[in-house]
Amino acid sequence: MAMKLRALTAVALGLAAVTVCGVASARADESESTDKSATYCRLRVHGGILAKYEVLGADKGRLGCPLGIEQTAHHGGRMQQFDGGSVYWSKGTGAHVVAGRILDLWQGNQGEAGCIGYPIDEESETPDRRGRFQHFQHGTIWRWNDGKVSAVC
Repeated sequence: MAMKLRALTAVALGLAAVTVCGVASARADESESTDKSATYCRLRVHGGILAKYEVLGADKGRLGCPLGIEQTAHHGGRMQQFDGGSVYWSKGTGAHVVAGRILDLWQGNQGEAGCIGYPIDEESETPDRRGRFQHFQHGTIWRWNDGKVSAVC
């Protein structure tokens, strides 16, 4: 009887070990496939921010080198600063660049935590070519050629 109990215990422990190892292995694989990372200018860039950064030419593109590591942003988002602007990512909006005077005004109004929320597209030229604009979750910021910047949220 004692021998049967030891054998059953060994089988149970073996199954438990296989289950734990299997779960850990699956999580590691999932993490690697969904949060890719690469090093540019000696700093790591990850996930959706990395995908946007690479589409824009990485360190050879308009964003240049990362200025620091990826940071946590409000409401579960992420952000990373680069020479040429910042990339903000959230699950609902994806990754978008905010730069220059639009970035300055946006950050001055609490950025993604403010009334305007996360960026939802890239900066574009106005149809009349009198400035540039960028849409956010709850509004738009305009940068006019005369240097003025305005927001609506």
